[in-house]
Amino acid sequence: MAKLVTIAIPVYKRLEYLPHVLDIVRSQDYPALELIVSDNGMNACSVREIVDQHYPKQYKFRQNACTVDVSTHFNQLIAEASGDYFVLLCDDDEISPNYISELVSVLDRHPQATVALSRQEIMDENGAILRGSKDPLPTIMSGADFIRAAWGTYEYKFECFNTFLSRTESLRACGGFPDFARGHGVDNALLIKLCLLGQIALSSRCTSRWRVHMSSFGWSMNLPDIAEATKHFMQFLDADPIIRAFASRSPAQWKQMNSCLVKMAWNTYFFRWRDLYRYRMSNLQWIRAGFALPFIAAYYLAVTFTLAKVSKAAAFARGRKWVSWAIRV
Repeated sequence: MAKLVTIAIPVYKRLEYLPHVLDIVRSQDYPALELIVSDNGMNACSVREIVDQHYPKQYKFRQNACTVDVSTHFNQLIAEASGDYFVLLCDDDEISPNYISELVSVLDRHPQATVALSRQEIMDENGAILRGSKDPLPTIMSGADFIRAAWGTYEYKFECFNTFLSRTESLRACGGFPDFARGHGVDNALLIKLCLLGQIALSSRCTSRWRVHMSSFGWSMNLPDIAEATKHFMQFLDADPIIRAFASRSPAQWKQMNSCLVKMAWNTYFFRWRDLYRYRMSNLQWIRAGFALPFIAAYYLAVTFTLAKVSKAAAFARGRKWVSWAIRV
């Protein structure tokens, strides 16, 4: 008997991709699937009608009476799952037809692994492939080595960890998704916990595809929410029970991993602050936002250097304007 795999699709207000992702689930070559579709956007009957139209097999449907936060919604799906394995599949992402069968086979061969990951492709809003992760991937890695590779050296060029196959009992044992502002970074946090509970299995023989647009990148969030989520992530690194237990057992190893994770977090915030939100905010709001994170020497040095460059450029522009005025006079 094939082990049951739960594919959970969380839905908010975006419904246009849902028919396609249902077709993708229907095309899986694995025989034992449980599909859960969950409406967190108070869409009345619309979501269920789409599922009935595009998924003729048996499925579970759930609907929140009012919208809950992202982490609560994702954890509701984990609690609802009946499968031995679990995949969270966002409504605008894709997986190859052999995704489930290949990764179940990988985890069955590696019982010490808590997670299985495929190769990754990045696509635009229309489904055109933009780039992909590195091939070939190693078959098995320690959790510590994966953390360093994924968020330290970026050697396998993974860009997002929304989609992976995990043992359902492992997800429940580690407490599921933590609660960060607007759900920003909770997929990374969950994967970090799973890394510290076991090994990470990988396969280049199947593919997950991440669709990039404003909301998938989190670019539709305001900067104070991203700052709050970044602080939540850093607090998580200090306070989560699984992390604290690992740090107690392997302090030197965790110190190295923690360093690369903190750098990843502040780098993500810094580059959004510097490049994306510069002209979305007033000058004073933008300057204040630069100092919204806890003190990290490297981060504050980068912010100070950026502000000095901006100030110098502004002074140069004022000087050119004055010279131009003087010449005209």
